[in-house]
Amino acid sequence: MPRLIPLILCLLLTPPALASAFVKGAYYRLGDDDPGAAAGAIGNDPTRDSLFDALHLARTGSPHYSPDVPAYGPTPNKLSMAFANIGLGGPAFPGAYGRATALPTVDQGLALELWVKAGPTDLLAPDAPRNELLAYNGDPTTSGFGLFLHDANYVARLGPTFERTLGPADLGTWHHLAYVFSLGTSTYYYDGKQVASSTTDPAPTVASTDGFWLAGRLDPSATTGTSILYPFNGYLDEVRFQSYNPLAAGAFDPTAFLMTPEPATPTVLAVALVLTTTLRRRHRRPVPVY
Repeated sequence: MPRLIPLILCLLLTPPALASAFVKGAYYRLGDDDPGAAAGAIGNDPTRDSLFDALHLARTGSPHYSPDVPAYGPTPNKLSMAFANIGLGGPAFPGAYGRATALPTVDQGLALELWVKAGPTDLLAPDAPRNELLAYNGDPTTSGFGLFLHDANYVARLGPTFERTLGPADLGTWHHLAYVFSLGTSTYYYDGKQVASSTTDPAPTVASTDGFWLAGRLDPSATTGTSILYPFNGYLDEVRFQSYNPLAAGAFDPTAFLMTPEPATPTVLAVALVLTTTLRRRHRRPVPVY
């Protein structure tokens, strides 16, 4: 049996096995890969998807690039995106990014992650409940899945009613959020730590025409001008979605797809290398213990 271990690891680390695990995805760095982006400037239209499918997002309103970035995560990282940051040192400039077609979910696994820093509720009445879209694949009123700021917490939301709390949305602090679905199991993360896992939570579903949205969703019922539903007030950075084949590289921990925490075992490392063998390498810093 000991002689088989090197062979198994070799097979897991071969490029064909790694490439077959990753199926589709999108990676929005919100500034670092946008040509000519500069702190304080209005976000490009579109903001670029850094992966090879080029699923770029169109701009609505005037979100701005910001030099305020999380201390941990991918490096180098010089810019994030500020959305309607009234109360955060600048005027209100409502805006969102999106596309009319949802990101493809073409296999039995998916992962959605991002960094977020909440701003105050100045855009709403004082102490008003918050229901702000961070990233969502689909239409939040009917189906789909994504991440929201709801009242005082960050949550994963599936469809119009189901939610799982990830952690507190304290103002002025960067947090890493992630939702992973793999072979019927839903797992939820806050700052690199698993907070819940379930085999009975609803499976993510999405119609291809429902779109993908950051910081708000365009109101499809608006007949004149543009209206943003679920507008977010704060900062977003390093939004990444991946649809993958959980069986392609053998048994593995789905957190290997996340930008945090760092892989800890050879089999996890094998799957973590999927993107680095098919795309350009991203250097990462470890996540601190909170």
